Amino acid sequence: MSIHAGTPNNYKELVKEGFVIVDFYGESCSPCKMLSKVLDDIDFEMPFVNVVKVNTSQHFELGEEFNIMAVPTVLFYKNNEIVDRHAGLMSAEAIKEKIAKYLY
Repeated sequence: MSIHAGTPNNYKELVKEGFVIVDFYGESCSPCKMLSKVLDDIDFEMPFVNVVKVNTSQHFELGEEFNIMAVPTVLFYKNNEIVDRHAGLMSAEAIKEKIAKYLY
């Protein structure tokens, strides 16, 4: 399993290489909880994809830095570069399409 909690101290290290999905979430957000289950499944099925979860309530400065206006917001990184972003709940199929688009 490669799901990590993102903080201001480790964020840059966590996204610097490979394909990384960053989930900006809120603790009391129902769509965030649904997306979390989807990302758990993605992590299990695709161990080569790294998943980082950032709690915007605890680490609001990261939310500000990346202009997160709503949760959940997902950033897709490839080798330290944001290649895509999505606000709102995503299905596993939609996430897999993004992975396929940028990874292959």
